[in-house]
Amino acid sequence: MSAAAPAPERERLLADVAAFLYREAELLDSRRLDEWLTLYADDASYWIPQGDESTDPRVDVQLVLDDRRRLRERVLRISGGHAYSQDPASRTVHLIGNVRIAGDVDGALDVASVQLITEVRKGRQLQYAGHVRHLLVPRDGGGFLIRAKEIRLANNDLPLGNLTFLM
Repeated sequence: MSAAAPAPERERLLADVAAFLYREAELLDSRRLDEWLTLYADDASYWIPQGDESTDPRVDVQLVLDDRRRLRERVLRISGGHAYSQDPASRTVHLIGNVRIAGDVDGALDVASVQLITEVRKGRQLQYAGHVRHLLVPRDGGGFLIRAKEIRLANNDLPLGNLTFLM
């Protein structure tokens, strides 16, 4: 279904998309990372750029730029106790808002939202706010898969400390 569908279908689609994003946040917050990884397509990318809107991942330094294989390695390290930077593990709360369908890109829904992540670890509480873009493709049997996730943190030009948990 496209973003240009009739109004009732668009509203249902937006509700389904928002529910999907809330589910992703729930999986991250409950540290169900193997389940979280199943939300990603085989050709997925997960990108947290450093710098302004003109950041080009081919030439500029990135905070994170992973494909699905690298995401799997990250999940294995965090879940298997091999990520010493996550000992003890971060506790997170993801707040998702302003979910909207921005259009279609190569057969995927281009979904924009904002996100506020609170991380608690080692007696400190940090917050990360940003604009998030998901490219969602329909999944066989219903639902979506994430083809791409881009998180543009509002504070990506400041020292961020230990950014080793999944956003």
